[in-house]
Amino acid sequence: MALNKEDALDARILQDQLADLRAGLFVSMPISTILSGLILMVQALSGGGFAAAVWFLIVNAINVARLALAHYQLNETGPKDDLKWISQRLRWFAILALLAGFAWSFPAVLTAGYTTPQSALHLIILAGISAGAVTYGSSYSAAAISFITPPLLITAGWLLTKGNLEDYILAFAVLLFEGGLVRSSLVGQARFREASRLRHEAERLAAVMERNSKEDHLTGLLNRRGLEHAIGQYENTDGPFVAMLIDLDGFKSVNDTYGHRTGDELLVMISRRIEQEAPAGSTLARIGGDEFVLFFPSLRNSPSPSILASNIIAKLARPYPGVASVRIGASLGIYLAESPGLTEMLLRADIALYTAKRRGRNEFCLFDAELDRELHRRQSIERDLHSAIKTRSLSSWFQPIVRLDTGGLVAFEALLRWTHPIHSAISPPEIITAARETGMLQLLTHTVSGTVVLLSTAC
Repeated sequence: MALNKEDALDARILQDQLADLRAGLFVSMPISTILSGLILMVQALSGGGFAAAVWFLIVNAINVARLALAHYQLNETGPKDDLKWISQRLRWFAILALLAGFAWSFPAVLTAGYTTPQSALHLIILAGISAGAVTYGSSYSAAAISFITPPLLITAGWLLTKGNLEDYILAFAVLLFEGGLVRSSLVGQARFREASRLRHEAERLAAVMERNSKEDHLTGLLNRRGLEHAIGQYENTDGPFVAMLIDLDGFKSVNDTYGHRTGDELLVMISRRIEQEAPAGSTLARIGGDEFVLFFPSLRNSPSPSILASNIIAKLARPYPGVASVRIGASLGIYLAESPGLTEMLLRADIALYTAKRRGRNEFCLFDAELDRELHRRQSIERDLHSAIKTRSLSSWFQPIVRLDTGGLVAFEALLRWTHPIHSAISPPEIITAARETGMLQLLTHTVSGTVVLLSTAC
């Protein structure tokens, strides 16, 4: 069952507590072994080695169990977003910490109620290991408090039974020490949880922003950035790949007649119709106002691009409720590529699209060798135009305009000419289109105007 946002966030915080607690054990357990070994050595030198040895084995058996649990959970698979599942794992650590706490209460017995000469050393070690438990277990206060409470309370109790003022003061200090550690543990857990919450909320917000940056908010499809990311996943995959650029016919009339709200609703319906025809494993994106891209690997079981294009055109041409007076159609440009690359695929699909549009509404065109030659010609013209302008390779031919009745010269008509070194004569419309596409229209106009002025001056 899916968790709501708050439960999911709480589950991630508990996961962080569990991970931090496990990491702390791999540091604190070796320290516990060393400290218990020191107590064993001191007791052995003072003649109480057997009881201390039994206690040492019990303490370290519990330590091994705690480490084994931590190591097992590192590789454990389970519903890690399940609050109950995570809480159970944390409780096991608290239970073992409580057992360890009772084990560390036994030094009070070893020192006969802290009356032997070694008592000061035992109290110092007990204070150190209690503080360490809070330090390394600050992410989960229940484990730290479970560990420190039995030995410190038992120590205070033993001291109170002695009946002298110094022991009363020391017992009070122990209780005050425990109160400070409990408060420190609770504060540490609260701070850890707050830091974890802020981090996960930041990650969630970043994920939402990342998703929104790749999504078209109107249709729920990918946008251009999302499409680029999706295509990038096929970088090391063998082709061929199919890119279909779908441009709606007659959509502007919907916005003009019915308004943009109806137009937006229509775009959503259109996107759902394209999705219904899209093959399995395909990616659909809206990259412009009324432009869509359908991308998919061309597999054996994939439909033929021509059949798919015909089906999409037929699907989109069906009437739409609420806009019966406007007929919506679609033109498609199709490109098959051996390797996925958004810029290259869209460029060639766009050329095929406009070839389809020249044929009329509800047409599709597959980018072929002839269109490829046209593309290379256009790119060559655009690439060489600036150099041609600078070197004055473009020339203006002036055709006289005369009156038929008198034969008198009235004016001249300037005709732009360019002999390209590869493609020979380039027509004026091609030159002007190339100048517009490359941002050199103003430079071209200035150059031609200057030539005309020079001629006028000469005349």
